[in-house]
Amino acid sequence: MSSLFTKFLSNPGKVGAFCASSRALAVEMTRHIGMENAGTVVELGPGTGAITCEIIPRLAENSKFIAVELDKEMAENIRERFPRASVSCGCASNLPEILNENGCPHTDIIISGLPWAIFPEKLQDEILGAVIEALPPGGKFATFAYIQGVMLPAGIRFRRRLENLFSKVESSHIIWRNLPPAFVYRCQK
Repeated sequence: MSSLFTKFLSNPGKVGAFCASSRALAVEMTRHIGMENAGTVVELGPGTGAITCEIIPRLAENSKFIAVELDKEMAENIRERFPRASVSCGCASNLPEILNENGCPHTDIIISGLPWAIFPEKLQDEILGAVIEALPPGGKFATFAYIQGVMLPAGIRFRRRLENLFSKVESSHIIWRNLPPAFVYRCQK
């Protein structure tokens, strides 16, 4: 498999980071979200599996885990490394259809490693619409943002989108042990 850095250089419009999320960020993404009691958990954009490594041990014994990855090579890597994952190679905007294919009417939790900052507004809206459609009332969504983008117009618009779609939006502390430093948005429908 080619490195994330190589994928970033060859296609920065689809790969939003040049290095994998740190363990500190992965731990923060999976905390305080109730994964231990969820029937179905979805990860959008698992990439190299940095966050997947923290999701798998937290899952309830009988819960279902679905990973949605656009890059075929990365999807195959996730499939090989994490046999518990049901891996779907496709766009996160198709999440309701992916859930149906996996026999799930909805998902309790969605954890996203997607590079929101590089997406055009239309794609952000399509994916967030799919997220809202896939979650039941009370369902939870976690994603992250890099601190350097939070005060930029795109970062402000993204936060407003989350606040308009979810009944509750909280931000974590800054995870300095990530490159670049980031924080987590925890949202509830």
